[in-house]
Amino acid sequence: MNLDTYVAIAELVAAVAVVVSLIYLAVQVRQGNRVNSAAARHAISQFALDFSMFKAAHADRLARVNREVDLSPGDLEFRWWNHMMVFLHAETYFHHYALRLMPEKHWSGYVTYVRGHLQSPGARAFWEDVGPAFSADFAQWIDGLLVEASAETSGT
Repeated sequence: MNLDTYVAIAELVAAVAVVVSLIYLAVQVRQGNRVNSAAARHAISQFALDFSMFKAAHADRLARVNREVDLSPGDLEFRWWNHMMVFLHAETYFHHYALRLMPEKHWSGYVTYVRGHLQSPGARAFWEDVGPAFSADFAQWIDGLLVEASAETSGT
Protein backbone atom coordinates (compact mmCIF):
# COMPACT_ATOMS: atom_id res chain seq x y z
CA MET A 1 0.00 0.00 0.00
CA ASN A 2 1.18 3.44 -0.78
CA LEU A 3 0.53 6.76 0.88
CA ASP A 4 -2.50 7.54 -1.33
CA THR A 5 -4.21 4.36 -0.15
CA TYR A 6 -3.67 5.32 3.50
CA VAL A 7 -5.07 8.79 2.82
CA ALA A 8 -8.16 7.33 1.11
CA ILE A 9 -8.76 4.95 4.03
CA ALA A 10 -8.33 7.81 6.51
CA GLU A 11 -10.82 9.96 4.58
CA LEU A 12 -13.33 7.11 4.52
CA VAL A 13 -12.95 6.55 8.27
CA ALA A 14 -13.34 10.31 8.87
CA ALA A 15 -16.48 10.42 6.71
CA VAL A 16 -18.01 7.48 8.59
CA ALA A 17 -17.13 9.16 11.90
CA VAL A 18 -18.85 12.36 10.78
CA VAL A 19 -22.00 10.46 9.78
CA VAL A 20 -22.05 8.58 13.10
CA SER A 21 -21.54 11.87 14.97
CA LEU A 22 -24.41 13.51 13.08
CA ILE A 23 -26.72 10.60 13.85
CA TYR A 24 -25.75 10.78 17.53
CA LEU A 25 -26.31 14.54 17.53
CA ALA A 26 -29.74 14.14 15.91
CA VAL A 27 -30.76 11.62 18.58
CA GLN A 28 -29.56 13.96 21.34
CA VAL A 29 -31.41 16.95 19.87
CA ARG A 30 -34.59 14.92 19.56
CA GLN A 31 -34.33 13.74 23.16
CA GLY A 32 -33.63 17.32 24.25
CA ASN A 33 -36.74 18.51 22.41
CA ARG A 34 -38.82 15.83 24.10
CA VAL A 35 -37.47 16.86 27.51
CA ASN A 36 -38.19 20.52 26.78
CA SER A 37 -41.68 19.66 25.60
CA ALA A 38 -42.31 17.65 28.76
CA ALA A 39 -41.00 20.52 30.90
CA ALA A 40 -43.28 22.97 29.11
CA ARG A 41 -46.28 20.68 29.61
CA HIS A 42 -45.39 20.27 33.27
CA ALA A 43 -45.16 24.03 33.77
CA ILE A 44 -48.56 24.68 32.23
CA SER A 45 -50.05 21.77 34.18
CA GLN A 46 -48.64 23.21 37.40
CA PHE A 47 -50.21 26.58 36.59
CA ALA A 48 -53.55 24.83 35.97
CA LEU A 49 -53.23 22.90 39.23
CA ASP A 50 -52.48 26.06 41.20
CA PHE A 51 -55.41 27.82 39.56
CA SER A 52 -57.72 24.88 40.27
CA MET A 53 -56.66 24.90 43.91
CA PHE A 54 -57.39 28.64 44.05
CA LYS A 55 -60.84 28.07 42.55
CA ALA A 56 -61.56 25.24 44.98
CA ALA A 57 -60.48 27.36 47.94
CA HIS A 58 -62.75 30.22 46.82
CA ALA A 59 -65.61 28.24 45.28
CA ASP A 60 -68.37 30.08 47.17
CA ARG A 61 -67.07 33.50 46.17
CA LEU A 62 -66.53 32.43 42.56
CA ALA A 63 -70.09 31.14 42.43
CA ARG A 64 -71.36 34.45 43.78
CA VAL A 65 -69.36 36.68 41.40
CA ASN A 66 -70.46 34.56 38.44
CA ARG A 67 -74.12 34.49 39.48
CA GLU A 68 -75.05 37.79 41.11
CA VAL A 69 -75.39 41.17 39.43
CA ASP A 70 -75.05 43.49 42.43
CA LEU A 71 -71.43 42.96 43.50
CA SER A 72 -69.23 44.85 45.93
CA PRO A 73 -66.06 46.51 44.62
CA GLY A 74 -64.09 43.69 46.24
CA ASP A 75 -66.15 41.06 44.44
CA LEU A 76 -65.69 42.86 41.11
CA GLU A 77 -61.94 42.96 41.71
CA PHE A 78 -61.95 39.28 42.60
CA ARG A 79 -63.81 38.46 39.38
CA TRP A 80 -61.36 40.65 37.39
CA TRP A 81 -58.37 38.71 38.76
CA ASN A 82 -60.11 35.42 38.04
CA HIS A 83 -60.41 36.49 34.40
CA MET A 84 -56.77 37.58 34.41
CA MET A 85 -55.63 34.14 35.57
CA VAL A 86 -57.77 32.39 32.95
CA PHE A 87 -56.46 34.56 30.12
CA LEU A 88 -52.83 34.29 31.25
CA HIS A 89 -53.19 30.52 31.28
CA ALA A 90 -54.97 30.56 27.93
CA GLU A 91 -52.22 32.68 26.37
CA THR A 92 -49.55 30.27 27.60
CA TYR A 93 -51.52 27.29 26.29
CA PHE A 94 -52.07 29.10 22.97
CA HIS A 95 -48.35 29.69 22.49
CA HIS A 96 -47.47 26.14 23.53
CA TYR A 97 -49.88 24.90 20.88
CA ALA A 98 -48.44 27.28 18.27
CA LEU A 99 -44.95 25.95 19.07
CA ARG A 100 -46.27 22.38 18.67
CA LEU A 101 -45.66 21.60 22.33
CA MET A 102 -49.35 20.80 22.76
CA PRO A 103 -51.09 17.86 21.05
CA GLU A 104 -54.16 18.67 18.96
CA LYS A 105 -56.45 16.57 21.18
CA HIS A 106 -55.47 18.62 24.24
CA TRP A 107 -55.81 21.89 22.36
CA SER A 108 -59.32 21.19 21.03
CA GLY A 109 -60.61 20.47 24.53
CA TYR A 110 -58.97 23.59 25.87
CA VAL A 111 -60.57 25.72 23.15
CA THR A 112 -63.95 24.51 24.39
CA TYR A 113 -62.99 25.59 27.92
CA VAL A 114 -61.95 29.07 26.72
CA ARG A 115 -65.17 29.47 24.72
CA GLY A 116 -67.14 28.63 27.85
CA HIS A 117 -65.17 31.10 29.93
CA LEU A 118 -65.82 33.87 27.42
CA GLN A 119 -69.53 33.47 28.24
CA SER A 120 -68.97 34.05 31.97
CA PRO A 121 -70.04 37.35 33.55
CA GLY A 122 -67.51 40.12 33.07
CA ALA A 123 -65.26 38.19 30.67
CA ARG A 124 -66.05 40.29 27.61
CA ALA A 125 -65.67 43.56 29.53
CA PHE A 126 -62.38 42.33 31.00
CA TRP A 127 -61.10 41.42 27.54
CA GLU A 128 -62.13 44.76 26.05
CA ASP A 129 -60.22 46.49 28.85
CA VAL A 130 -57.09 44.33 29.09
CA GLY A 131 -56.99 42.30 25.87
CA PRO A 132 -54.68 44.69 23.99
CA ALA A 133 -51.97 44.04 26.61
CA PHE A 134 -51.72 40.39 25.55
CA SER A 135 -49.68 39.21 22.57
CA ALA A 136 -51.13 40.25 19.22
CA ASP A 137 -51.64 36.74 17.87
CA PHE A 138 -53.37 35.57 21.04
CA ALA A 139 -55.53 38.71 21.13
CA GLN A 140 -56.53 38.12 17.52
CA TRP A 141 -57.52 34.54 18.36
CA ILE A 142 -59.64 35.61 21.37
CA ASP A 143 -61.24 38.38 19.30
CA GLY A 144 -62.17 35.73 16.73
CA LEU A 145 -63.75 33.55 19.41
CA LEU A 146 -65.76 36.54 20.64
CA VAL A 147 -66.99 37.25 17.12
CA GLU A 148 -68.01 33.58 16.77
CA ALA A 149 -69.81 33.72 20.12
CA SER A 150 -71.66 36.90 19.11
CA ALA A 151 -72.72 35.31 15.83
CA GLU A 152 -73.97 32.21 17.65
CA THR A 153 -76.00 34.20 20.18
CA SER A 154 -77.49 36.48 17.51
CA GLY A 155 -78.41 33.46 15.39
CA THR A 156 -76.41 34.45 12.31
